[in-house]
Amino acid sequence: MTDASIGPLSAEEAHIREAADQAYSVLRGEEPQPPNSRALFLETMRTVTREAPLTALAVAFLLGASLGRRS
Repeated sequence: MTDASIGPLSAEEAHIREAADQAYSVLRGEEPQPPNSRALFLETMRTVTREAPLTALAVAFLLGASLGRRS
C-alpha cells in the first residue's frame, strides 16, 4: 500500500490505520476473528450456569416464578 500522507500521522489517522491493518490481517487469515458479543455472552452464561450450585439455581427459579405470578 502506498502512503500518500506527508508528515506524521495524527492520533485519529494512526488509530484508523491500525484498525484497517488488523482487519486486513483477519481477512487474510493471519489472525483469528474476534468473537462477536452474542457468542461471548452465551459462552459466559454457559460457564456461569455450570459453576452455579444447584441451590442458587433453585432459589433463582423460585424468585422468578413468584415474581412472574405477581404480574
